[in-house]
Amino acid sequence: MKKFTILLFLLSIQMSLFAQITIEATIPFQGYEETAAFLGVGEYQIYLDNVDGVLDKPIIIVDGFDPNNSSSTDDIYSVFNYGDPVENILDDLRTNEGADIIILNFPTYIREADGEEILGGADYIERNAMVLVELIETIKAEMIGEQQLVTIGLSMGGLITRYALTYMESNGLDHQTQLWVSFDAPHKGANVPMSIQYMVNYLAEVGADENMQELRDSELNSPAAKQMLLDHYSSHLLDGEAYLQDTSIQLPTPATAFREQFTTSIDLLGYPTEPRNICISNGSNNGTPIESPGVTMIDTNLPISDYLTIDLFLAFTPDAGIVDHEVDRIQAYYFGSPFGDPYITLAASSTTSAGLDSAPGGAVMFENFLGSGGDSGIVDIFIEALEVTSFSFIPALSSLAIDNDNWYMPSASATLVFDAFVSPTENQQHLTVTNDNVEFLVSEISTLYVGTEDLVSTNFKLVNNPVKDIVQIQVNNNYEQLNVLLTNSLGQNIASYTFTNTSDSISFPSPENGYYLISIANESARITKKLIVSK
Repeated sequence: MKKFTILLFLLSIQMSLFAQITIEATIPFQGYEETAAFLGVGEYQIYLDNVDGVLDKPIIIVDGFDPNNSSSTDDIYSVFNYGDPVENILDDLRTNEGADIIILNFPTYIREADGEEILGGADYIERNAMVLVELIETIKAEMIGEQQLVTIGLSMGGLITRYALTYMESNGLDHQTQLWVSFDAPHKGANVPMSIQYMVNYLAEVGADENMQELRDSELNSPAAKQMLLDHYSSHLLDGEAYLQDTSIQLPTPATAFREQFTTSIDLLGYPTEPRNICISNGSNNGTPIESPGVTMIDTNLPISDYLTIDLFLAFTPDAGIVDHEVDRIQAYYFGSPFGDPYITLAASSTTSAGLDSAPGGAVMFENFLGSGGDSGIVDIFIEALEVTSFSFIPALSSLAIDNDNWYMPSASATLVFDAFVSPTENQQHLTVTNDNVEFLVSEISTLYVGTEDLVSTNFKLVNNPVKDIVQIQVNNNYEQLNVLLTNSLGQNIASYTFTNTSDSISFPSPENGYYLISIANESARITKKLIVSK
């Protein structure tokens, strides 16, 4: 009975560590249109490692834009699924590296100070960053040992983590982060096609569609959306009009009061200087567009009811230098007769770059964006009639934090703020995890967790690193026996060798191209080094 009671006690401790915990910032932030400063609220969950079950190797993962709180911490964890059959990077790290995963989410909540409902996943980026500051301080206080943190930001989470880490550095706070990972984050802005923005607003205003009103208000008009979007419908409207465009404003124009204040603030802080900064991008690295600029998205007649139909034409923003390009044409018909004038909007592109909608980048499917519009029949019919499926949400150059006049190709003089990055040749869906991403990320994190070098490091030297066909190790001491183990980025053993009576050098054939950990051990000690193979 006593053993059973102890078991239940230990189980309760284990479960409490895995429960969602609400966390409130201690540093307030006043939004651009707010009259007072407020504290942000988040919730986090700890997934302890599968080695010792102790919080000693924390990896903090911060969620991105999620205005309706549709993703739980488990859903955010599953973002790191990959392969067939499905595996998960975080599972690998918890098992192979003893890493502990902490996921930070921003829920919908009622703010006690004023009773307002706050969509945490679309609140001001700065306020959510202060929640992360509080979480970092909490984890530092609770963790065991001196291992530094890894901080990963997903999409908008990349901006939240960047702001929090640089804020801490600027204010003398030790974030204790050794590696910062930006995963397809909009450092230079995000994009939602203007044709979609205009359509949603039109149907919300003229059609009085409740689902479109919710979509517009929670997503397009949220503080975070107006901070990130490079082009926002509200800046193109005629003064005093709810939906009619000022056709003299056709070039990309953000929600100025929000976008400019945010970029000024975050650019002043810059990028973290203390950790190693790396980036995963889902946009093509060779300029391949998602679609042709100006492509027709939809051109069809939508039956809304027995008496109402809508002729609907939508297109992507145009090629470089083109103006007066029609991106929306909406005409309502009642009992077969046109009702009012058609609703038409125009867009233009600068002379240096084609439109954002088709630019290389992390893509989002229209059904995923519009899906939050509820069960509206308009959404279902619209998606069924689409001629293209995805748009560029995070331009590739934005995820790499590269300033450029051309969204399709960087200039020869472009500078990179990241220490390392990985990007594909073909555009991928936003936050897609591939084998290349896995190899890149696991290799970076594994290097941090290499154990103490009990053998004197100078006794062993890789003759060349990167290596080609042969791995050669210079041995500066006599050993009766040395065991060499080669492990890939997933923690899998690739090869092992035993050498006896070593005194000069040892060598063996190199594996396939990639990143590896090479461990050299005698009977009492081990040293591990990073190995790069590039044939």
